[in-house]
Amino acid sequence: MTDLDKFCSDADRIASRAAVPGSAGYAKFAGELSRHFLVWARDYGDIAADLASYWNERYAASVSTEEGRKNAVSWFASLLALLSGDFEPSMDFPDEDWQEIRAVVSAEAEGLDIDILTSIMSVIVERGKA
Repeated sequence: MTDLDKFCSDADRIASRAAVPGSAGYAKFAGELSRHFLVWARDYGDIAADLASYWNERYAASVSTEEGRKNAVSWFASLLALLSGDFEPSMDFPDEDWQEIRAVVSAEAEGLDIDILTSIMSVIVERGKA
């Protein structure tokens, strides 16, 4: 099991607890998923926190449905894959998200490890999102 698989497994567990309307997990899903991502992305510094904050502002309200929770897990898994150099061809973000990712990466470029920066920018260029 890879680190990304473990992240997804744990995130899916958080989502399953949120599947019961009225449960504590239901009400706290967006915050719990963001915190879970930040624990896994702690080595990436401010870029992870900035992008988690962006997700919360843009998507947190959409997690009241099962599809919304599934999309949230997928979004954070794709982001973790992008940061860790494991981004696959099948993974993608909406164009607006790519714009935000590019802006955050540019703003945080000086503080990023050069290998991480190169990996992220390579994906952005390959996808034509530069």
